[in-house]
Amino acid sequence: MVLSISTGYSKTDDADSTADAAAWYVGLEWSDAFFAGNSLGTAIGVTPNTVTDGDTSTLWELFYSMPVTDNITITPAIFTITDNVGTDDAFGGVVKTTFKF
Repeated sequence: MVLSISTGYSKTDDADSTADAAAWYVGLEWSDAFFAGNSLGTAIGVTPNTVTDGDTSTLWELFYSMPVTDNITITPAIFTITDNVGTDDAFGGVVKTTFKF
């Protein structure tokens, strides 16, 4: 298994306001996880928030990508959003199917 790391940070500087917005994420992905061609990954980050008020929502994701054929890949994933500003925490799942032509 080979590990790859992705990171990101963004900041918006609004000249008309003192409420600049910032967000970040860190992702990890292991290629050839359990079987050749498959990958396993996870990511965590926060949504854009104003630096002055500090309100953030934390997002987390876990996925496993499996090629079914040379042209079809299925990727189930689960995710959660905690400290969801103004609403309850959220938890969900998704299955992404990718077709290559």
